[in-house]
Amino acid sequence: MRAGSADTVAISRIRLQATDALKQRLAQGPVIVQRQGKAVAVLLDPARWQELADRLESDAAPRTNSRSRKR
Repeated sequence: MRAGSADTVAISRIRLQATDALKQRLAQGPVIVQRQGKAVAVLLDPARWQELADRLESDAAPRTNSRSRKR
């Protein structure tokens, strides 16, 4: 293959395309990252991450019972 027949692309363009593709993919839901066929990470849209974090926070907060128990 001769150098004159190869396409040339700037690394910044590749990064931009990868970023755009990832944003589109994240809009559809979580992305599982694999290494050698095994899941090693999960990527989430920042808004979805915040929703989950807020839910975990509220679930972990102590709950108060508005009715007092009579013994």
